[in-house]
Amino acid sequence: MRNRVFLLSLLIVLSAIGCKPEKDPVGALNTLVEEYGFIGFQNPMKEAGAGTLIAGRPTAVSFVAHRNDCFPEENLIRHYDESNFNRSYDYTFKGNLGFLSSGTPIATVGAGVTSEHMVHAVLSGVVIEYMSSIDVTDWYMNGISNTCKNYLDQVGFVIQSIRTDNVQLQVYTSKGAQVSLDDGVVGNFFQFTSGVSWSMVDRYTVEVTTPKYIGYQLGRLRKRDDSMVLYRAMSVKDDRYLFEAISLFDADDKKRSNFVEFESVAKSFSKVDLDNLDNIDNHAIYID
Repeated sequence: MRNRVFLLSLLIVLSAIGCKPEKDPVGALNTLVEEYGFIGFQNPMKEAGAGTLIAGRPTAVSFVAHRNDCFPEENLIRHYDESNFNRSYDYTFKGNLGFLSSGTPIATVGAGVTSEHMVHAVLSGVVIEYMSSIDVTDWYMNGISNTCKNYLDQVGFVIQSIRTDNVQLQVYTSKGAQVSLDDGVVGNFFQFTSGVSWSMVDRYTVEVTTPKYIGYQLGRLRKRDDSMVLYRAMSVKDDRYLFEAISLFDADDKKRSNFVEFESVAKSFSKVDLDNLDNIDNHAIYID
């Protein structure tokens, strides 16, 4: 009797999962990373860790240089904050992998997944990866190449990134029944990217343990910045990066931008007069 009650409860839970796919996977990603003060990766990138040079727009990021090209790990230590490592996030996508195919993609769906299937994903092991701004300044003054300096005058670099170290995947039918992934059929449902480590937890669950980068903060380091990373983009506006001055004290000759209100807690603002804002270019807005 107890087993029958358990099975009935399980079917109710599975049905609920199958009926509630993410209406806006990109929005779900942004909601997740904004909680930590990051911009969500909207398109796939092979490398997305701290030190990566990127350009373009938030919705069309262009890969410029590998993270070790200008900020090699042997010269710049990466630090890791695992204070949220035990938190987990549940998502359900209909007929696809949603934002799991963005950032550093771990897999694509196989031919076995139809538009009627639900892919349930549990993300855990949230880690923030970052470089010390002091180390970056010392490296910029004493070690970085002139080529990298020239590029950094034109593009941004990932000063912090957020990733998940564990993703568990399950497949359900439209009626909420779990799909078995054993007997070598997992390849019909998931095509894993080269180099991705995955294993079967049980006949219904695939676990991916390759880190997946899902968000970033963009740093600015131009020659005129006195080797200091004092502008960071942690949010976007109208498909432009919103660079905020993070310094606590204003320089005497600093030019003030024309803006109305900036809410630092949410890393967003309620209103900025873009037409009258001087500190703006094609892909970025600067707020002092």
